[in-house]
Amino acid sequence: MPRYILEKFCRLTEEDKVTSNSISRINRINIHPSNQIDLLLSQNLEKKLHPDLQMNQVKSGEAFVTIVPEARAWGDELNSAVITSDNKLVIDISSGAAELIISSRKLPPVYQIDGTAAFLSVRWGGGGYYHWMFDVLGRMSLLYQSSIDISSIDKFVFNTIQTKFQIESIKTLGISQDKIIESSNYPHLHAHKLIIPSIPYGERFRNTKWACDFLKETFLSKNPLKSSLGERIYISRKQASKRQVVNEAEVVSMLEKFGFKVIILELMSVAEQALCFANAKVVVAPHGAGLTNLVFCSSGTKVIEFFNSEYVVKCYWLISNVCGLEHYHLIGDEFDQDFSIKPGQKDILVNSQKLLNLMKLAKII
Repeated sequence: MPRYILEKFCRLTEEDKVTSNSISRINRINIHPSNQIDLLLSQNLEKKLHPDLQMNQVKSGEAFVTIVPEARAWGDELNSAVITSDNKLVIDISSGAAELIISSRKLPPVYQIDGTAAFLSVRWGGGGYYHWMFDVLGRMSLLYQSSIDISSIDKFVFNTIQTKFQIESIKTLGISQDKIIESSNYPHLHAHKLIIPSIPYGERFRNTKWACDFLKETFLSKNPLKSSLGERIYISRKQASKRQVVNEAEVVSMLEKFGFKVIILELMSVAEQALCFANAKVVVAPHGAGLTNLVFCSSGTKVIEFFNSEYVVKCYWLISNVCGLEHYHLIGDEFDQDFSIKPGQKDILVNSQKLLNLMKLAKII
């Protein structure tokens, strides 16, 4: 949110803000130090890379878990705020425009949680698959890596638990339904003890190795079976409302000649998706949340990601780097689309000859 809006509407001074390591009553358990990762560039057919794919390094922030006594918390789709007993905002474990939340005089009554609660609600935490896996479950892994006894946690607060992948995830982790509170129903909470894992936002890097490892350990069995879907997969977005490949029939017809199978991830459980990607040696897909599953791929897997020219995003290239995958990308050709469509929603026109040449470059064919 623009700084001038915060300054206009927030009644917050610098004295009203603290960090998790600045006051003694917050117990901060450090888990992972800050880490710098050298990046291998994504490859394409052009001589120039998109600016968002030109980084040589990325830095992850420190990862930690905080325990705040007698704390309040706020969680909605775009904001989370952790507030101490003396009404200080803990800025490094809050997200979004938390300053607006603590400044508001119109918050609903506090929902009281007796005992200890793990507060996992976070900006975008109730959204799609990617944000769920990294912004919620990835952070949740810090609880398991800390000295905290998970069985001692009375309640787990999430943005919402409604989708099939969210419900499956919670069941896989062994969290019973009676321990779940959705902040979409109770956004303003108080607990005698609030546990909050750190939030990887801003300059910090959310696709960390420890988060990737946790997701693998959670959703892949110790000895995964071979997937019947094969080693070459194409991820279709034909059930999605945006970023479809407009000439998908042409693309699929070509890929099938080289042994690719079409996958519709919406029809699969998280465990099935994990197994599918774990057995893949080549993944071709338009940019979309399904590529979150690259986290399950084996080192050396080759990835070709399609973008439209106005929306090139680095997150799956970064996952590829962390997991030791070879990332290639193809930017679609221009074609007429409604100018009112947002860049992130525009469809993709894949040039089949360019895709063929890129597959040769990647030594897929």
